[in-house]
Amino acid sequence: MSPLFRNAPAGWRTIRLKDTVTACRNGLWGDDPDGSTENLICVRVVDFDRLKLRVSLENPTLRLIPRSQRHGRILSAGDLLLEKSGGGDAQPVGMVVLYQQHAQAVCSNFIARMPVATGYDPRYLCYLHAALYTLGVTRRFMNQTTGIQNLDSAAYLAESVKVPELNQQRRLTHWLDGKLDLLDSLICARERQADLLFEKRDAIVSRAIVRGLEPSVSLRQTGISSMPEIPFRWQMTRLKYVRSGCLLYGSSEPASTENQGVRLIRITDIDDNGTLRKASPQSLEPDLAKPYRLRDGDLLLARSGATVGKAIRYRADWGPACFASYLIRVRPDQRKIHPDFLRYYTQSRAFRQEVRLAAVQATIANVSAERYANFPVPLPPLEEQCRIVEFLDGTMAALQTAAGTMRRQIDVFREYRRALIVTAVTRGCCGVADALSEGVCAG
Repeated sequence: MSPLFRNAPAGWRTIRLKDTVTACRNGLWGDDPDGSTENLICVRVVDFDRLKLRVSLENPTLRLIPRSQRHGRILSAGDLLLEKSGGGDAQPVGMVVLYQQHAQAVCSNFIARMPVATGYDPRYLCYLHAALYTLGVTRRFMNQTTGIQNLDSAAYLAESVKVPELNQQRRLTHWLDGKLDLLDSLICARERQADLLFEKRDAIVSRAIVRGLEPSVSLRQTGISSMPEIPFRWQMTRLKYVRSGCLLYGSSEPASTENQGVRLIRITDIDDNGTLRKASPQSLEPDLAKPYRLRDGDLLLARSGATVGKAIRYRADWGPACFASYLIRVRPDQRKIHPDFLRYYTQSRAFRQEVRLAAVQATIANVSAERYANFPVPLPPLEEQCRIVEFLDGTMAALQTAAGTMRRQIDVFREYRRALIVTAVTRGCCGVADALSEGVCAG
């Protein structure tokens, strides 16, 4: 018996997970839909609502599933769905969710259908599997040979657990539902507040970069859709006229994880706030990095993929660094433009509109160095740029602090939510009160 249930109430019985279901059958992917009556909804892992532990069919996928292959695979409300393949380091395979829909559907070949056995509450079992997932039990039955994680479902379902009788399962589920609904409402409120902070930040940056700081100022037409008016004393220029040297593509040399060379900045190293992530750094040998070494104030622009237009301003106190091939370096001419004014420009609505207009759709969105070079840039006098940067630095720092507080609160609520589920299904409702007093579920 797993030590996870050592504090379970005395009346709970020991079973194996496989005793709670009548089957564990893989789904199928079928063929491309053809508009016939043979098409069915196919639930995929991306349809898993991992917070609510349910299937969401907001964007259902249709597949051609021959009738001859449907036996035992049509989902029923109350079925459990086990993620058998997929996952990653941050989100390992093994999540279980509940199918509560009444639409006729199957699940994909990365998922197994598990009808619930008599004597067990499906929602309770979903909470039980969520607790085991949180505690890392599924990791013991995971293997990875081809870049995709696979769960040994037979070994996982042989795991021993303790469960109460059916009426207690239902009461515990009802109690958990109420507590989690309250937590979810708090999480939703904090997320909305964080969104409002981002919208405020976006509005302040976008106005300051195009209009300046004066509440009323004479404007002139520019003829440019992304910024139709700017102050009279400002100029309109293009990125290529405020850069020093050419716009440079990054290195395509293979990187090392040994971290003994020069830090290599990749698109994935840039977070949503335009700062450098510290996790999983890679590097290049000094000789290979030399043509791509960055100077303080250099701006890096993502040129392809979903992150096209993302930007970061390199700072010397990050240490020596170079940049990878899917980034473009812009070195500002600091006699004309303040590096941080240019950085804030890349965070404005005007810049994002230019990215949308310039993106070339092939297999992925792409903005070349030549296209970036022709982006229009508003250019106040240098001393006014400095005032704008100083104002935005102070304002953004305050908003960033508030947003950070919101994110930490959300993280605490989510951690408390996970701890509540774990404690409830391993110790019962009374055990939750005990755990709270012991600090196990403290949030």
